[in-house]
Amino acid sequence: MNPAYIRLSSIVFSYWFGTAACAYFTVLLQKNGYSAVQVGAVNALNSFITIVATPFWGMVADRFRSIRNIVLITLCAGVPLWTLIPLSLKIFFGPLSLMLIVVPLSCFFRNPHPSLVDSYIVQRCSRDGLAYGYVRLWGSISYTIASLGFSVILPRTGVEFSYYGYGILILPFVILMWKFRDPDVNACDEQRKVLSFRQMGFGRLFKNYYFITFMIFALFIYLPNTTSNAFMPYLMENVGGESARYGLITGLKALLEVPSLFFMRSLRRRFPLPVLLACAAVFYSVEALLYANASSMTHIVLIQIFQGLAGGLLIGSSANYLYSLSPPELTSTAQTMNGAIGAMAAILGNMVGGFLIVLVGIHQFYFIVSGVLLFALIFFVFTLFFGIKVLNKKLPSGR
Repeated sequence: MNPAYIRLSSIVFSYWFGTAACAYFTVLLQKNGYSAVQVGAVNALNSFITIVATPFWGMVADRFRSIRNIVLITLCAGVPLWTLIPLSLKIFFGPLSLMLIVVPLSCFFRNPHPSLVDSYIVQRCSRDGLAYGYVRLWGSISYTIASLGFSVILPRTGVEFSYYGYGILILPFVILMWKFRDPDVNACDEQRKVLSFRQMGFGRLFKNYYFITFMIFALFIYLPNTTSNAFMPYLMENVGGESARYGLITGLKALLEVPSLFFMRSLRRRFPLPVLLACAAVFYSVEALLYANASSMTHIVLIQIFQGLAGGLLIGSSANYLYSLSPPELTSTAQTMNGAIGAMAAILGNMVGGFLIVLVGIHQFYFIVSGVLLFALIFFVFTLFFGIKVLNKKLPSGR
């Protein structure tokens, strides 16, 4: 088997295995008496930090030509802070919890990791002639394994255990990233040279019509989708389920991403990347509509089929689409800007979502989510048509 494939798959597997422990923040707040509105406000604060941190660390990685080093630096600060969150919830300064300081600090260092790791893997796959989907599917598999394990363990130990477990489970990823050299740094002194911000030319991204329209589309697809996931524990309890088993849902979703990722190379041969992105929006909209009518945990489990198909398509096609749109010197910046858009969407979604759930109820909330996702689809298709037919701009080809 290709040694490069084994190395990259190991990195992806270990990263998402450890990251599965971080899916229980809403559950932790819920168990500590936080209302949906309060949870939305705290998540919005975290997302605001992510908006700043994600493109910042992406630009730093591009400037110093080393995604690997930036990931390792941020891990050293972010991991210890995340493990302290349960303890910080119990420490107060007047009416305010220490958690309001610890969580944003942790987010500043930890939340850029998915975008940075994606950028790292996409670049390596391009250099080594590997299909990104074949590598990335191991992340979905490992996330499934870890999530299912947590769904069994946490109801017995308490959700706090996932925070302590994260510090241990992420260690293999740290070791692998430490061991493997950067793919984008070779013997060429010119490529090793640190770039100035002026040399990097960030303006090139903002002059790209398809990059800008994708960012807007991403905002509209991430806004309802991240909010839908954030408030899933409330839907689970509404239909008689136990929110501590949220890992069962996230694990099943990750597992069902595997087929889309596995067939991504074949799908890319048959369809342009924008078509695959549009299909992801369709699946997400149907998923939210089904949640609006769910009345049992069985329904929620079955709906993960659509969540998995949509997630796999979005993960595989968006990473490759951004890579095709960005200049080589700005690949990390482009990926992390996408992460920042997700954080911006999470701010709006969490703030508005909490109030909507209080005002209209959890099921009507998912009807609204479905409508916003349908709007995202219509907008994206229109921008593609306008770009091709009116502006005479060709769709980008992958590189």
